[in-house]
Amino acid sequence: MNLEALMPVLIALVGSAGLWGFLSTKAKQEHERRLLQEGKSAEFNETLKEQVESLNQKVDKLVVEKEELLKAIADLRAELAEARATVQHLEAVVRMRSDFRG
Repeated sequence: MNLEALMPVLIALVGSAGLWGFLSTKAKQEHERRLLQEGKSAEFNETLKEQVESLNQKVDKLVVEKEELLKAIADLRAELAEARATVQHLEAVVRMRSDFRG
């Protein structure tokens, strides 16, 4: 066999080996890129989960504070009603005294 007859076969072999190397490298890079994206996605999901847990704790705290404030308001209303009743009673006593003296 002469070299001219083998040349196309050698070129085809070298070309296919080069193509195989290129495709292998491209597949490896794509795989690494996907792993990186999945890692970023997992990190994002973990951060999001932590933020949701933090917000839940804050909401729970605000609910407790709201209930305490509502109880304090109810206590103040009761005290105000008691004070009004006392004032009305004292006004009535003052009127009776002034009517009695007058």
